[in-house]
Amino acid sequence: MYKIEFKKLKLKLNRLNIERELTRNGYNEYDLAKYYITGFKKFNESIKSDLRTDDYNNSLITRIENGRILISDFGYKTGMNIYNYLIEKYYVNYKDAFFLVLDMIRRDFHLDEIESISNIGYKQNTPVKYNEIIKDSSLPVKIEVRRSKSWSKGDIEYWNSYGISIKKLEEKGIAPLDKFWITNYNKDGIRFQYNVENELAYVYPFFRNKDGFFMYKIYLPKGYKGNMDFKWVSNVNKKVIQNVEHIPKSGELLIIQSSYKDVMLMEELMPNLNILAPNGEGYFFDDEVWLELCENWNKIILFANNDSHKKNNPGLVFARRHSLKYKIPFICTPDNTASDISDYYKLYGRSKTLEFLDNCLENINLIT
Repeated sequence: MYKIEFKKLKLKLNRLNIERELTRNGYNEYDLAKYYITGFKKFNESIKSDLRTDDYNNSLITRIENGRILISDFGYKTGMNIYNYLIEKYYVNYKDAFFLVLDMIRRDFHLDEIESISNIGYKQNTPVKYNEIIKDSSLPVKIEVRRSKSWSKGDIEYWNSYGISIKKLEEKGIAPLDKFWITNYNKDGIRFQYNVENELAYVYPFFRNKDGFFMYKIYLPKGYKGNMDFKWVSNVNKKVIQNVEHIPKSGELLIIQSSYKDVMLMEELMPNLNILAPNGEGYFFDDEVWLELCENWNKIILFANNDSHKKNNPGLVFARRHSLKYKIPFICTPDNTASDISDYYKLYGRSKTLEFLDNCLENINLIT
């Protein structure tokens, strides 16, 4: 008896949790009906039923009663709520059908992937510009995301142009976005929604921070609505090391790249390489992290940006400074080609990029 009552309570709590997450992210039972009931457009309209294949009459009606959706198939079963309907449609012979339905809703609506980060402990009275806020995860900015259900043709074409497959992106947890929200507690605490379902927009999830929250980068290659000043949004601080969870803790050769995109391309072309990147161009590792890397890796090479098209070439200035400070060699793309290896791939293609990287690796033994 107690076992049965406990299971009922667990089912109710799981259902309430699903409904709370749906509401929090702008969904309700009507959205579930539209998603799962084939042909459903409006209430009190007879449509063909998904529950039977032997009847082609319009026998299914969806209506509202006491604020909840009820679904009736007059040749099969009447008065079903949306969850019971989904059990009948997908899991009628399964022992734990209700749990399976809840898991299906969570998966299809990406509820288990809606995570948030808020660092509200930090207070600052002086005004802070927006660009400064999104670059500093110690500031009280909250980011929430909703991933897309699938990769669009535009997504695939964009990443393929840099030699990066969808499989590689998913391996890293990177996903396309439908929407994201930013709440700036330091400014006004208003939750702003950004609709990006028709744009190139991606989320990079990182380790949980010390408070247990996920940290994110949101990447909009063409900017938000074309605004290139709004290309990156991040709560990630410079202590984050990109790709560290995907390589061994020690080994013979470690390559330090300037961006996660460059890391992924090099892994696609040369899967046996071990590559890390600091949190963004112009960053380097903290001294504590650097000492640990030096202890664990026999050779460390810096793959620098070559900004030969820019005044004073800031990429090489950065590389030379860190090469001298940490006594490590660096390599880079040739002058007057591309700044980094992913842009090089986009310009010259797979074969020439592989040839260039092969030459770099052959020279590594000479320069170390």
